[in-house]
Amino acid sequence: MRSRRGLALAVALFALFAAIGALARTPAGRVVLPFVSLAVLAAFAFLLTREAAYARTAAGVRTRLLDSPASAGGDDDCAACGAPATTTRRYVREFVVLGVPLVLLDDGTNRYCADCLD
Repeated sequence: MRSRRGLALAVALFALFAAIGALARTPAGRVVLPFVSLAVLAAFAFLLTREAAYARTAAGVRTRLLDSPASAGGDDDCAACGAPATTTRRYVREFVVLGVPLVLLDDGTNRYCADCLD
């Protein structure tokens, strides 16, 4: 499902760039392209106002780990050794631009005991 979304995003971006290239060769491009440029600048300004999950220079596919205390109930065994779990670790693979995640590529959770986290 996520790979289809990524493929659809890539096709949409290709179509957008092809349309902009074709539009640049027409008289209407003199009117439309400045507005497109302003929209791109506004999108970058919006990204810069959001809190960054990564360094501001980060771009591309990134992975981060988010730890939280293990909740009561459910599967209480450590994924690595089978001992009682104390921490729930969520991993997230995202496509990042300027440190801000734009597309979630993959995620999941695992539970670990304190010994296996060290």
